Amino acid sequence: MSTAAHTPARLPALIALSGAAALTLGGLTAVPAYAHDSLIGSTPEEGEVLVEPPGEIILEFSGAGLTVGDTVTNDIWVLDEDDENWASEEPAEVDGSTMSTELPEGLPDGDYEVVYRVVYSDGHDEEAGFTFEVDAEEDAAGEDEPAADDEAEEPGAGGAAEEADPALEDETDGAEQTGDEDGLAASVVLIIGAVVLIVLVGAGLVIRQKLKAGDRTSTK
Repeated sequence: MSTAAHTPARLPALIALSGAAALTLGGLTAVPAYAHDSLIGSTPEEGEVLVEPPGEIILEFSGAGLTVGDTVTNDIWVLDEDDENWASEEPAEVDGSTMSTELPEGLPDGDYEVVYRVVYSDGHDEEAGFTFEVDAEEDAAGEDEPAADDEAEEPGAGGAAEEADPALEDETDGAEQTGDEDGLAASVVLIIGAVVLIVLVGAGLVIRQKLKAGDRTSTK
């Protein structure tokens, strides 16, 4: 009697416990079914800004490896801002879980989008992408800045000439002043000499007239 009386009260608890266990078991068995492979690494990385153009694009995926075959498409496209594809014309090379494609030398500066399509080992396919940037001009500008600083710290012949300009100007001004003084002195000397010459000539004329007058008086 005692056992029968308590059995109905225990049934709801046992049913709830069994349901929870079933849900937990179902969840554990369902996780692997939805854990698809995916991209786990790339060169260049997503959003990376490169100061040198890359020579190739390398993608690494999780899982046992990509599915390959004549009817399977595993490929990479590298698109610029005008949607021009810079990836190799040859199909992307697949090596296990890695896929890569070569790029031409001297990839121009700009933003690029890497678009890839792969078929994973579990048979499902995916098409996705990411972006990166090439900015070689920024690196060139960074290299030029120290050179500009060095030139500012160590002036060349031009800087030395500019520093010497004030002294040269002072010498030139002094030479001009000396020349003006010499010219003025020469003018004064010429004027004085002319005055003296006039006085002497005048005095000579006066003396000559007096001598003539004395000769006339003595003759009478």
